[in-house]
Amino acid sequence: MDTPAWRPQDEKATVSAEAVLLEWLAAIRGFVPGGPAGLRDWARHNPGEFRAAFSAFARIDPELAHSAAGWLLGAVVRPDDRVLWTGDTADPCLAGLAAIGGVLTDDPACATIRRDCPPVWPPAFRPPGANPDGP
Repeated sequence: MDTPAWRPQDEKATVSAEAVLLEWLAAIRGFVPGGPAGLRDWARHNPGEFRAAFSAFARIDPELAHSAAGWLLGAVVRPDDRVLWTGDTADPCLAGLAAIGGVLTDDPACATIRRDCPPVWPPAFRPPGANPDGP
């Protein structure tokens, strides 16, 4: 029996959208990017392939794949999460939120996530030791 290249280390990682996407890619597409780091690298270097695969995985319009991936993989929003959005209400990223089943709310008391800018996924590459606050 082959040993998988990557396995989640804890329950939180096991049930993450990223882990589910990795399992889906392996089972449905026969593609094993080598864990979360490999998935991010693949998405950065092959955005068209990632968009096609993610849209099939999430069953959404490919035009929404990048934005939806930001919400699902970057901000870890789950379907039915209530997002308090304090950013621009005309921001196109909100279509990605709707595509994955996130719900906008204006009530801070019932919000499960608060955002004022679009989530980005995959995260930008930073060389080891790079200053996270500057160039």
